[in-house]
Order: sequence, then structure tokens, then C-alpha cells
Amino acid sequence: MEQNSPFDSFELQLTNEAKGFLKTSAGWALFLAVIGSIVILLSFFGSLAIILAGSAMDSAPGSLGAMGIMSSATLGIISLLFTITMFFPVLYLFKFSSSTRKAINENNIDGMTKAFGDLKGYFLWSGILTIFSIVSYLVIIIIAVSAASRLSGM
Repeated sequence: MEQNSPFDSFELQLTNEAKGFLKTSAGWALFLAVIGSIVILLSFFGSLAIILAGSAMDSAPGSLGAMGIMSSATLGIISLLFTITMFFPVLYLFKFSSSTRKAINENNIDGMTKAFGDLKGYFLWSGILTIFSIVSYLVIIIIAVSAASRLSGM
């Protein structure tokens, strides 16, 4: 015989105070999404400038290209790829903001579910990018220590 738990019929309802907290969070999410969009746009144009001016910069003495380490165009492409990946968390943050405001104004539970799905997407992308950044830093540190030990042994 199956027993039903009291939590099986439990339905979450938001108080007015909780709705106010979500509205405030949505406002700050919109602010951060706008600032993030501006930074991404500036980074995009900076990456294109590095790619386009790469050959002129590589011929300058002391540049990474002149030392044979990495061309400026390669650095610009890496920067462009990083900029593109940063677009997605900002997009999810914007979608969370707009979905939350709309759901609260219309008192729509399906809209709130979509908003929380967008928030999940934001944190998922942010977590993946954080893990990628930590791994990248570790690899760079290992390469730098290895290069320093080889140079000091010469």
C-alpha cells in the first residue's frame, strides 16, 4: 500500500516579500547584464583590432611575435574566443532578469520556472568558465615554472 507524503501535494507560493527580493535581484541582474554586454562589445572590437593590426605589431622589437612565442593574430583569436564564451552567461543573466520581471508582474508560475531555468544556465556557464580558468592558470604556472627552470639551467 502506497502512502502519500504531505510534500507530494506541496506547492510553493511566493510571499510579497519574496517577490520584492526577486524583483530587486532581477534589476541588479539587468544592470550586470548591460555592463557585461558593454564589456563584451569592447572586448570584441579590441580582439578584432589585435587581429587586424597583428602583422604590424609582430614586426616590432620585443613583441611576442618577434620573439617567436606567439603571433598577435593568434593572441587576438584567443581573445575573441574568450569574448564569445563570455557572451553566454551575460545572455542568461539578461534572460533571467526579463523572465523574472514578467513572471512577477503577470503572477505566472510557468514564467518563474523559465526564469529559474535561465538562472541555472547562468550559474552553469559561470561554473564551467571558472573551472576552465582555474585549469588554465595551473597550466600556465606549470609552463612558466618549466620555462624558468630550463632558462636558469642554461
